[in-house]
Order: sequence, then C-alpha cells, then structure tokens
Amino acid sequence: MRVTMVLCNLGVGGAETTALGLAASLQQHGVEVSAIALRSEGKIAPAYRQAGVELLSGLQKHRLDALALPRLVRQLKRTKPDAMIVIDAFRNSMFFGLVGAKLSGLGLRTILWSNSTPTGQLGDFTPRLRRYIRLGLLDEIVLTSLRQMEQFTSRGISADRISLIHNGVDIERFALAKPGENSLPQAIADRPVVVQVANVVPDKDFDALLQACVILAGQSARPPCVLLVGRGTDSLEMRSKIDQLGLGEVVFPLGARDDVPEILARADLLVLSTRSEVFNVSVLEAMASGLAVVASDIPAFDEMFADDQQGLKVPPGDAQALANGIGRLLREPGLRARLASAGQKHVQQFSQAAMTQKFAKLLKH
Repeated sequence: MRVTMVLCNLGVGGAETTALGLAASLQQHGVEVSAIALRSEGKIAPAYRQAGVELLSGLQKHRLDALALPRLVRQLKRTKPDAMIVIDAFRNSMFFGLVGAKLSGLGLRTILWSNSTPTGQLGDFTPRLRRYIRLGLLDEIVLTSLRQMEQFTSRGISADRISLIHNGVDIERFALAKPGENSLPQAIADRPVVVQVANVVPDKDFDALLQACVILAGQSARPPCVLLVGRGTDSLEMRSKIDQLGLGEVVFPLGARDDVPEILARADLLVLSTRSEVFNVSVLEAMASGLAVVASDIPAFDEMFADDQQGLKVPPGDAQALANGIGRLLREPGLRARLASAGQKHVQQFSQAAMTQKFAKLLKH
C-alpha cells in the first residue's frame, strides 16, 4: 500500500512531529509513505528523509499560487498512492490535497487527520468539512480525543465518517534518552530544572507562566531554571518580556529544538500553561521521560491524566496556583517520584506503536 501525507510545511509542531512518527512506523507495517509539504520544508524535513519518507516541498510558491494544484496532481500521478492523509491544515493543505486527489483521477481514499477543534483558534471549520464530504472529496476523518469527536458530531459531522485514534509517542526514545548538557544554559548545573515544551500560539498561556516564575523567584534565592522550548519562544518579544520581569537568570528561551528527549531527561518536571488543547503530545513525552507534570486544568486533560494520580492540575490562567504546583513538586521529591512513576505506566496506552496499529488497520480496512 502507498500513502501520501499532505502538510502545509514541516515546521516543529505537535502535528508535524506526530505525523513523522506515524510515517516512520507505518513503513514497518509494509506501507510505503511519501509526504508533500506545500510550503517550505521546515526544521524537521531532514528527519522525514532519514525515516525513508520520500519528500517533495515548495509546491505552493505563494498564497495565491494557481500552479500549486497542477504541481500536486503531477506528483500524485507519479507516485500513485492508494490513500492520502491530510495533516490538520484546514485551508491550504486540505483544499489542495482533497481537490488534487480528485483531479488526479486515481480514486484514492482521502483522510483528514485533525488535531484541532471547531472552537479553537482556527474557528469553526466544520461547514467546510461538510461541504467536502457532500462533494465526495473527503472520505474519512481521524480525530484524537473524545471531546473533539463530540464537538464534530454536534456540528453535523456523521460519526460514521470518524475514527478516534489518540496521538502516540515513541516511549522508548524518551525513556532511554540521556541528559543533554552542552547546548543548555550553564545556570542549570546546580538548580532544579522545569521545562515547558510549547510553540508560541494563542492557546498557550506564557504570560501566566512568566508571572508564576516571578512568584517563584521571589520565594527563593535559588529558584528553578525554567526552559522554554518551542517555536517562537526565543523571539525578541519573548526575550523582552523576560527581561522586563527581571527573569533573565530564571527563564531561558531556547526556541525550536530537535533534542527534546535529551532536554526532558535533564529536567525535574514539565509544566504546561495553556488555555486550550486537543490531545497534547508534550505531556505524553514528559510522562514517557519519567517526569512529573503540572498543567492547566482544562477539559482536554481529563482524557489524558488524573489530578494527583499521574500529575497535578491547576486552574488555567492562575499564576499563583501554577507557582504553587511547581513549588510543591520541587519541595516534595516523594510526591514528584510517585506521580512520575504513575505517569510512566499510564502513558503506555498512548504509545506510537498503538497509534500506528490503529492507522494501519484503518488504511487496510
């Protein structure tokens, strides 16, 4: 079987990284995978090629590029896939992918893999999905959480079109990673390390986290080092905020990184300050790494872990509560170890292998 994945680009993001893991694993199930990045390749493009995925990028030269569609059709006719998986970009990727699949005349099966909700930052895209289904352009939708499924079906998407497949992580890779030191701030040598892995997007609440860091810095002469990992965390705007709050020796913005397992292996705990999630991968990666987690108490995490069992939950947007949660885990190593151990067992159900088996079954059904 041949499958083509269509993405907007290959920047460092949860959907792109999870798709990479799926592409690599599907090939072990006898599925030949290629990928099309409509825009630029992005930072993780080499990892796709290292995984043996044939990659074509740059089909869309600019937003209104009328030639992008015929370029994509030519590529599909060359590779002749049996199925297409469109990765979570509801404008360019979905339009070009689904229309290109139809124009190719190959009769390939079309699947949208969505990591977004119709109540999130993209707005309500379900009318567009219903239109694509009605026109015979979209066959199936893969969703990653029960809450997401409820939102789709309540907006008129038939449950018969939907498959629920939780995101999965490469548990062994994170569990066996060795601490990285060379490219990390020297300040972490003798201080506790807290990590947030998140891109700077509207749903992530960096302001609450920074205010929590101000509180923690005022409580101790030896506050933890807080590492911000993700696209946009090393921007001039973020650095300016950190400096204005006097956190230059507390918060260290690292930007997008490809050594997240090694960074987590050096950390004492993971924090995630957020307003909205679907099925967050960084929390799963932290659990696989053997870290305790403190995260905002939002509905998405109800499906992922229980408060005071596999992690701690705090009210979203509450900097004091977030600081209290971080401080508690750092002060109580026994609690930290208990939550970390329970999380590492709990995350086994969200493995990359389990995700891949479900996708392989779906594709071969």
